[in-house]
Formats: sequence, C-alpha cells, structure tokens
Amino acid sequence: MNPEEIKRSRELQIDTYQVLGTGQVSVPAHCGLEKFSFEAEFPGQEYHYVETAGRFKNADYYEKMFRKAQKNKTPIRFIASNEITDDISCLVLVQSVESVEKAGEEGDKYLTISLLEYKAHGKRYIGVQTLREIISQPENTTDQVSPEVTENKTYTVVKGDTLSGIAKRFYGSGSQYSKIASANPGVKNPNLIYPGQVLTIPS
Repeated sequence: MNPEEIKRSRELQIDTYQVLGTGQVSVPAHCGLEKFSFEAEFPGQEYHYVETAGRFKNADYYEKMFRKAQKNKTPIRFIASNEITDDISCLVLVQSVESVEKAGEEGDKYLTISLLEYKAHGKRYIGVQTLREIISQPENTTDQVSPEVTENKTYTVVKGDTLSGIAKRFYGSGSQYSKIASANPGVKNPNLIYPGQVLTIPS
C-alpha cells in the first residue's frame, strides 16, 4: 500500500562561535545528507484492493529485502512519484527498519523505513614536492653543502650535470673540475660523466 506521507529533510550544519564584545556568530559548515522516512502497509496476502506491477509478494518478502540491504550496507535506489511535483530518485542506505503487526491483521505488517542519501567517497589527491625541486639550489651557492652530497662526501650525477658545473656548485669555481676528476679514477675523460655515476667530492 502506498504510504500516506513521505518525510523528507536535510540539515545545514552550522558552527557557532562566541566573539568577545559581539556575542555569538554563526558560520555555515556543510550541508548534510538528505533523509527520507515513511510508513506503509505491506499485506500478508493478495487482497482485492492490492495492485502490483508483477507477481504478488507478501510482507515478509519486503521486510527481508529491506533488512538485507541494511545488513549488507548496500545502496538502493529510492523512487517516489506523484505525477505532480518533481520526482524523488536517488541512491540511499537503509538506516532503520521498524516492523509492527496488529491484532486482527495477522500476516500484514506496517513497516517504518528510514533512509539516508548515499554518497560514495571520492579519491583524494595529495600534491608532493618532487625530490628534484627540494634539493635544487642556485648555481652561485658557495657557502652551503649540496643536499645531494652524502655524509661520506659522494655525489650522484643527474641528467644535465657537467664536471665543471659540479665543481662550481661545491667549490665556487668550475676550474676546480680537475680536483674532482683526480679523486675519481673512474673518470677517464672529464667531459664524459653519466647520470647515476657516483663521484667522490674531496674537501
């Protein structure tokens, strides 16, 4: 049986603060989810006044359906239409199911259903500063030790590096490249270094 009424509500969450010399102020926080509730009779047998779109199913069937959706936390679609005002059609979660059987109406059930609008959580993206951005320094830095130099005074070559550029970074002058080349037997040609190569940086 169609319910006599459907209650529909939504609350705006409001934070209140006490301001010295002014009193309370209210600040809107966020709009809550929409709530629906209704009570309807679900017959236990196919009375003459019962109309169904398909095969008749008794009250137990519908009560189990609602309770199953509630137990499994399964969103269901709630649709209500009176062909006058705008239709209701949204995904909801079954918040509560209350069942009442009345004397003299055995088999019939009056179900009070409370529904809460369902909104799935979305993905969250957090921007993270890249390592290259964190460790980059101006080329004219002369009084700081590069973060790319580890505690044992080594430096890992990255794309775009040159030996003179590395020397300028650590000694303030590109002409000191020979000092680095001499400390690294693996550097046969000062003009040929490659990304990933680990260089010893002498003091």
